[in-house]
Amino acid sequence: MFARPPLATLHALAALAMVSLSTGCTVVGLQVQNLSARQGEARNLAAHNGDDRAAALLKQAVGRGVGETEKISDLVEAIRLTSTARPGSTQHQINQTATETLVSAMQARQFAPVTLRNGKTLSVAGTSDRTMDPRGADELVPASALRIERLRVRTTQDGAGAPYVVRYVPSSPHLSGQPGITPKAGITEAVTAVLRSDRGQPQLVFYRTSKDDDVVINGRRAKLATDFTAPLAYMLSKGRNRSMDIRSLIRTDLTMDQAGLFQFSPYDPDKIPVVFVHGLMSRPETWVPAVNDLLADEKIRERYQFWFFLYPTGLPVWATAAKLREEMDRFRTTLDPRRANPNLDRMVMVGHSMGGLVSGLQIRTGGKHLWQQFMNTPPEKLDLTPQTKERLLRIINFGPRQDVARAVFFSTPHRGSELAVNPFAEFFARLVRLPFRLAQSDVLAIRRVLREDLRELFVAPANSIVFLRARSPLLAAILKLPMRPGVPYHSVVGDRGRGDTPDSSDGVVPYWSSHLKDARSEKIVPSGHGSHENPEGIAELARILRQHCSN
Repeated sequence: MFARPPLATLHALAALAMVSLSTGCTVVGLQVQNLSARQGEARNLAAHNGDDRAAALLKQAVGRGVGETEKISDLVEAIRLTSTARPGSTQHQINQTATETLVSAMQARQFAPVTLRNGKTLSVAGTSDRTMDPRGADELVPASALRIERLRVRTTQDGAGAPYVVRYVPSSPHLSGQPGITPKAGITEAVTAVLRSDRGQPQLVFYRTSKDDDVVINGRRAKLATDFTAPLAYMLSKGRNRSMDIRSLIRTDLTMDQAGLFQFSPYDPDKIPVVFVHGLMSRPETWVPAVNDLLADEKIRERYQFWFFLYPTGLPVWATAAKLREEMDRFRTTLDPRRANPNLDRMVMVGHSMGGLVSGLQIRTGGKHLWQQFMNTPPEKLDLTPQTKERLLRIINFGPRQDVARAVFFSTPHRGSELAVNPFAEFFARLVRLPFRLAQSDVLAIRRVLREDLRELFVAPANSIVFLRARSPLLAAILKLPMRPGVPYHSVVGDRGRGDTPDSSDGVVPYWSSHLKDARSEKIVPSGHGSHENPEGIAELARILRQHCSN
């Protein structure tokens, strides 16, 4: 009987043995500045610009002992005086600080209307297709209060108003009909607070900048100040998945219930989904650098929304691919039951490492093409329990998805990796616990009709590590499966900066394994296995996405 080592030993071995089979995720650091610190910054800003009327009003508003009506009236006037300030100027900084202070004051009174000292009434705009009502948000946080670490760039846009992050918790009624809610984090969204006064009465408006960042304010068209990184970082801080790394590799039986397709932001029927699939011992956070950089591209922001697939990475690749198909079907049924939205027929799959294999199976045809490479007896004629037969048919009988129109493979081991056959990998392969266990009679029935070189898979569980062995007959079988005609696919490959392709490797996957001769394009980047985090790799993905939405 194989003795299971202590958890500490597993972690130590994982760090040593599996580092080459995976890539680390960018763990975003986030600190939220408290209110008193922010008020102190506002006072300093006002004090250093004391000769300015708007600065004087701001200083007065953040002073101690100021009545609510006076405070809000001063802030409204300060914002009005600086409404046309040039982005980057001190006046613009005063405008944003005054706007944030006004929002905070209105938050304290649950955004109830307030009569100003000039007799006008300040109110808050409700929800529309372009705006949101802050009274329905579970959290409303100024983007400037978030200190974000360990990202190469922070993607922002200068403009009018003050950027905010809105968060809805998973149980929020505002998320009704959203199929991919992150269990801990819920959903976040970028909004911009703007004070409008062109309709007779002043009104505080929260624009959904993911929907539109170019609006008419007080009679003039302006870009909205936006922080595109902040909602992503804030969501990650609320729902860490780090425990999924090792645990999801070994204990798939305990982590299967966490698998699913998740949204980064509220569903937008006017945008094409990009589905990101992580690799072995990884998680969706690995895509943060790519998504953050992509959001800097205005065309991509306008045309795309981002979904993420989370799964226990110890599962066999074909089982993971089946789970992803189920999740994508669920999304489509929920969001577009009549299949009338053309944007949902233009989805792009983006997979890293083993996630590339999972993504590729969404545009290939299985069924008899796959089965005949392993056995001569049709699965329906095997003497199996109904449960096993149903599971087998669900995994094997699949066709290419008609809603996936393009695929991008980052550092994908189409022909396996030598590192998956080292002693440590073999050790971990023996530890993997799958969420399902076949009856002994079913195992024997399958083995009798299997090709001899595949029978070992049913001695030990056919998990992901076994599947990734170099020149695996399973991977060879997948490569022979026909792709859906007319669906372009692209490869991004790392060579560690050595410039030695075709004899190169990214340190985990050699070029001979990641290369696909019929790929629409292939980009070699100076990267290790994390080609999806490499700036050149991300730039290539941006190029592909721009091309896709232009076709």
